[in-house]
Amino acid sequence: MPDRWNKAIVVGDACVDVHLRLEDLLNDASGKAVPYHLSLGGTIGGTAAALARLGVQTAFLGTVGKDYGGGYIFNEMTALGIDTGLLIVKEELNTINVFAFIDEEGERHLWGFPRTNQAYCDLDLNRIDPEKIRQASWFHSSGMTLLSGGSIIESLPALYRIACAAGVKTSFDLNTRVSDISQLDPKAADAIMKILPYVKYLTGSGKDEFLSLCPFDDWRESVRHFATKDRTVIARNGKDGYLVVTDKEEKQYPSYDVEAVDTTGAGDSFNAGFIAASLEGKDVFEACAYANAVAGYKISGHETYDKEKIAGFMKNTALRNK
Repeated sequence: MPDRWNKAIVVGDACVDVHLRLEDLLNDASGKAVPYHLSLGGTIGGTAAALARLGVQTAFLGTVGKDYGGGYIFNEMTALGIDTGLLIVKEELNTINVFAFIDEEGERHLWGFPRTNQAYCDLDLNRIDPEKIRQASWFHSSGMTLLSGGSIIESLPALYRIACAAGVKTSFDLNTRVSDISQLDPKAADAIMKILPYVKYLTGSGKDEFLSLCPFDDWRESVRHFATKDRTVIARNGKDGYLVVTDKEEKQYPSYDVEAVDTTGAGDSFNAGFIAASLEGKDVFEACAYANAVAGYKISGHETYDKEKIAGFMKNTALRNK
């Protein structure tokens, strides 16, 4: 086996998140600009940012346009120390801006623009060095990257095959955000099924995403269906905690008892926490406990964090009653 490149490679969508609170929009009568803030977003851009904050050497592989959004993403990743050597820029494509409207309960309602020629859907295998994939410490992506079609539908399964064959640890977040498989583009569903054999850690929402791919009366049975001797499944359920299923055991855990200020990126933060803890040698249950804390800290209103702040949060914050 070759020496590891010692970077977690995350593959897929990166965008500019524009956060606005609905209360500010609805109550603004002053004529002043509505307050907002920008952040590096997308299911993979957000995961990359979280990994970097947690001290993981991270490389981003994906496509952006040669526009404001692409420049913003490059600058943010550079500032965070994320390796952009695998970043692909295509002038004819559009980087997505995602407007995250936050309601009074902290839940986000997303709307992306532009809607055409989206850069993240394009992933040209001819511009990717497969040796970087083979030498990675971890390989991660998300179903969200597949939902709008494009060449990534074919290239992402191919990259998972390369990573798995080289013994790289792999994870995949379903992130389809549908509870009914008929709502999913058949090509995206097919791509996910092609990826699954090469995934060691599968995450997603238990009560809709796992259920949609394998319907049972009890969503837990849907989750269990995907657990094998080679694959651990982690089903997130927001404030109801998460379920971890291996081929030998399963455990249900509560979430942290925090007020949700902004749930944008909660799943991405969970994934990053899990990867970071796993790379430090923690077992799957310890890694999930850490991931739970990273997600809890993030949704309680903290855009930035580090390992020290997460450790303090775990020490001083209670879990919800089961």
